[in-house]
Amino acid sequence: MLILTNELHQSIRAHGAASYPYEGCGLLLGRAEDSRNVVLAIQPLPNVWPVESEKPERFRIAEDDWRDAELEAMGEGLDVIGIFHSHPDHPPVASPRDLAWASWPGYSYLITQVIAGQPGLSRSWQLTPDRGSFVEEEIEEAHAKTQRTQSLGSF
Repeated sequence: MLILTNELHQSIRAHGAASYPYEGCGLLLGRAEDSRNVVLAIQPLPNVWPVESEKPERFRIAEDDWRDAELEAMGEGLDVIGIFHSHPDHPPVASPRDLAWASWPGYSYLITQVIAGQPGLSRSWQLTPDRGSFVEEEIEEAHAKTQRTQSLGSF
C-alpha cells in the first residue's frame, strides 16, 4: 500500500502537468513500514532522457540528481521508497518499458495520467520479487496533519 497526503499527490500531479508533453519524474521519499510505503516528501526531478523525441514515452533520472536527493533525504531521516512519473496521453498503467527499467521490488512506482496537459488518475504498482511483473497496490491519501509534508531541495 502507498500512503501519501493529498498535498503531495497534488504536487506530483502538477509536476506531470508541467512536464507535458514529456514524462515528468521524481522520487518518493519516506519510510517503508510493514507492507506500506509512507510518503513524507517528494523530489521532482528533470527528465534527462537523451532523445528529445522519445521523452513523451520515456524518462531517466540523472545519477547525480538521484544521489543528491537521496543524500538530502537521508539527512532528514527519510529513504527513497519509490519513483513517480507521468504518462502523457496514456493510461496510468505500468508498461512493458516501465517493467524493463524497474529494479527494486518493494518500491512504489506511482504513475499519473496526463491528458492534453491536465493531470488525471494516478495508480501505483509494485515490482514482484522475481522482477517479472507488476502488481497494482492500493493508494491511500492520508491527512496532512498526520504526516510531515515537504518537497526537498530544488533541482
